[in-house]
Amino acid sequence: MPSPTEIPASVALEVPPWLWGGVPGEFFTRANLRVRRSAPGSSLWLIQTEESYNRVRPGLVVAEHIAGPAQKRARYETLTRVARDATVNVNLKGRECQEQLAKVRERAEGSGSLADLFYYWQLMVAVAEPDELAALVAAIHAQLVETPAERDPDLKLFRNAAVHLVRRSDVLLHRTKLVGVLLRVAYDETLAEGDVQYLKEVSAAGGRVFSSSQHLLQGFMLLDAYLGPLLGALTPTFWAFSAHRASGPVIFTLGHTINGTRSGPGEFLHLLPSQGAIRRTWSITDLAPLACSEAVAWWVARLDALFGTVSDLALFADAEGAYSPRKHLQALLTVEQLFRRVGSILTSPRDAHAQRVLLFTVLDTVERLTGRDIDRLCYLPFAKKKLAELESNVPPAASLILLPLARRAVAALKELQDGFFMQRLPADAQVAGLSKDVAAARYVKVLRNATHGHGAKSAHLVDQTHALLAHHDGDIPHDLPLLGYLYLLDWITRPDDYRRFFYKSN
Repeated sequence: MPSPTEIPASVALEVPPWLWGGVPGEFFTRANLRVRRSAPGSSLWLIQTEESYNRVRPGLVVAEHIAGPAQKRARYETLTRVARDATVNVNLKGRECQEQLAKVRERAEGSGSLADLFYYWQLMVAVAEPDELAALVAAIHAQLVETPAERDPDLKLFRNAAVHLVRRSDVLLHRTKLVGVLLRVAYDETLAEGDVQYLKEVSAAGGRVFSSSQHLLQGFMLLDAYLGPLLGALTPTFWAFSAHRASGPVIFTLGHTINGTRSGPGEFLHLLPSQGAIRRTWSITDLAPLACSEAVAWWVARLDALFGTVSDLALFADAEGAYSPRKHLQALLTVEQLFRRVGSILTSPRDAHAQRVLLFTVLDTVERLTGRDIDRLCYLPFAKKKLAELESNVPPAASLILLPLARRAVAALKELQDGFFMQRLPADAQVAGLSKDVAAARYVKVLRNATHGHGAKSAHLVDQTHALLAHHDGDIPHDLPLLGYLYLLDWITRPDDYRRFFYKSN
């Protein structure tokens, strides 16, 4: 394998001749992949992405502003065109679907709750026929813009509301599906020998054929996993919601933040014991007119770079330079796991313990992706450095939405140090033989290790673990799990770093 600084543009692959019904060339065209034989008469083909060959952006996901402050003229017709072109559309005609929509509408009209209304809109947009979509979204946007503030009917709370479409190319689905096909070949001797008849019979009977880990990789279809951290970027306040379609998610941004939770129970399960925030570290704010559009555009651009990387077969070569679907699958699973778990942290403000456990798994995943261990990730000077870099890299308008959680995460890590109660010492003083910065990072590691039960297994850590637990009062800032969001945000801004990592990983 070439050195990490010499990542090849293409990778060798033995192409199954039965791929895409015996026309593999058509599949590669649909997947925007260039192929050529590695040598005359060879069964190996060299595969390279079109964007790598042409040195352009991948274009696998694109954000389009449909209506709102960033768009001088509304472009609702774009929704219809894109929906018509979608390879799959939801059928609205089923009786059960209609009955469910009627129930949701009745509840929304009866409760007067914005949450119920937004949920009804979500469902309507998700199942609308292509020719109905533009008019429906236009009506929703018009109603949003005219929504009055509860205490001041003359104030239009969402006057800067906007609509955005995130288009996902089928190219991305073709590339990720190829991983499952080649994994089946790797573990199915009959198929590897070219016998596909029995697979046709299984498929005709409704059986699963190329389904390796497919339910762990559903985020590429609807993009819900990858937009979740963006939509939750001001938790526990609420600034946007999405309706997911096969043609791409439609995002409604409010231009203003509102409470994302109720002070009392929102459902019966909220009556069960749980631990939430004991003090407020956020506020309800009016956002700059272009903040929402800038945040969506910036995030989707980062996703496009990421998807271009994780769908580039050349990065997932084995030691001999041949494509490894096993290596590729594990990278895809790790990335989706990171986004989903950060998203879960942001949607669980009522349960501090669940958030904390999720943080530990996120930090482990970040370590897998970056090589930085928990001692580094929870070291306050390092977290401050990453925040400063983000403040330089994220556009000012977008930062109003994307950076508050990152700042709260760093503030929480600093606050954690105040829990060392036995001695009120200067910041550079020692706690259990460690500086407070190091002690706080080690303390988080103690808590992470305690997911298997408290107490150190390694003899050299026993005394330090005892000392840290004795010195700290155990008051964990509610915002500490937001470190997961900070490091996800940092990670997606570094395409060269994760590109090298994927290539070097086993």
